[in-house]
Amino acid sequence: MSELNGKLTTCSFVASWMVWVELADRDDARVRQAVVDAVGLQYGPYEGVAFESGPGKQFFQPKQGSKLGNTEEAVEMPARVLTFTVEGDLGKLAKAIEAVRHTHCYEEPVIIVQQVLASRADFSEDRENPNRWWNRGFEV
Repeated sequence: MSELNGKLTTCSFVASWMVWVELADRDDARVRQAVVDAVGLQYGPYEGVAFESGPGKQFFQPKQGSKLGNTEEAVEMPARVLTFTVEGDLGKLAKAIEAVRHTHCYEEPVIIVQQVLASRADFSEDRENPNRWWNRGFEV
């Protein structure tokens, strides 16, 4: 990573964890807010940074040992995907996952964690870039 960072002038990369969580419609804001409350979800100078996909469908068939018991039919539920990154700290990652598990409505929520490199901008020499939203007259 230091070799890559040594070749970059506008950003650097930091070791991070990317977390993917499948959410039922009733979980959207509640789960995301619980993670923000637990770990902040900082990304550079921003807090509460997360991405949530548009609606999709999740499929599952409960089996023996689940709250619904063994069923013959698969269940189809509307769902979204929430993704966020946690900078390289395992303790912080654990707090984020526990926040998801505590607030998610599922017995066995789908949570996938992957090690990634996440960018961090260096705006010290880039504030005047004409492509930046603030230099193009856009509002947030």
